Amino acid sequence: MTITYPWLEPYRQSVATIFKQGRLPHALLLTGRSGTGKDVFADFLARLLLCEQPVEGASPCGQCSACTLFKAGSHPDFHHVSFEPDEKTGKMRKSIIVDQIRKLAGKLSLKSHAGGCKVAVITPAGAMNINAANSLLKTLEEPSDNTVLILVSAQSGLLPPTLRSRCQQFRIDAHDTGSVLQWLSGQLDIREPEIYLQLAENAPLEALRLAQQDAIGSRSKHFSELVDILDGRTAPLTVALAWSKDEDMQAIQWLRDWLMDLLRIRMTGRTDAVRSLDVVDGLEALAERLDSKIMFEQLDRINRTMQQAASGLNRQLMTEDILLAWAAQG
Repeated sequence: MTITYPWLEPYRQSVATIFKQGRLPHALLLTGRSGTGKDVFADFLARLLLCEQPVEGASPCGQCSACTLFKAGSHPDFHHVSFEPDEKTGKMRKSIIVDQIRKLAGKLSLKSHAGGCKVAVITPAGAMNINAANSLLKTLEEPSDNTVLILVSAQSGLLPPTLRSRCQQFRIDAHDTGSVLQWLSGQLDIREPEIYLQLAENAPLEALRLAQQDAIGSRSKHFSELVDILDGRTAPLTVALAWSKDEDMQAIQWLRDWLMDLLRIRMTGRTDAVRSLDVVDGLEALAERLDSKIMFEQLDRINRTMQQAASGLNRQLMTEDILLAWAAQG
């Protein structure tokens, strides 16, 4: 069984070589931007390590009893640690707690059920609270036999340095743009794959998600609303009401990106450094109208708003404040 995504193939080959040579470390840390397939690669590694008859020693066979159990989600030597619901509230926790890591350590201390390797995947590893991370450090310092820990994190900097230093790191990126664009073009007959990949900062799976949501169309609509506010054709409060219904405040995040692009144009006089290629013509026109000082103030206001958003403050009031300040530039 091979990896589904072509940009992961070089990493598969690299790890397969280490695996065949018997040099695979007891702890790996897979890092890289969200949307590059780190969890898929972690899944592949787990299947490879547990497989009874790896194909040429480099890929899981997909047919042995271990592969069958893994596919069914019932392999006794595979353990997956991620977010779990809180026992009191029933809501999904936003962190991985120490009890989860202690439970994992207890399982890994036992003998392998199948007589082979024991594998644990922790994702997202950066979500471990400090107690959980310290508990895992003890496991890394005294690993049990035939045990491999695979940590997955898009924010490896959140992990303690002492924990990171005990893992061999693999940064997962999509370097082969040609194969990525070919793959992306074949998914749901996606048009303008280059723009989606650029918007996703070269993360293929994120680009696919944006394409499935018609992000280019949505961004165009929101950008037009900003222009209409400046021209007095639309009331900022009306737009704020619609934008504030999005819990992720995506429109405000886009406005922040556009402001940064506008400042790039104002400071360089060029559009070649613009990241929002889908609205580059509109950005160029706006850059001639807006004052740089006011745009910097807007950017500061948005950054403060995004920091406060997690505190539960009224999203509509925060959005109104931003769009009223935007309208004042017209």
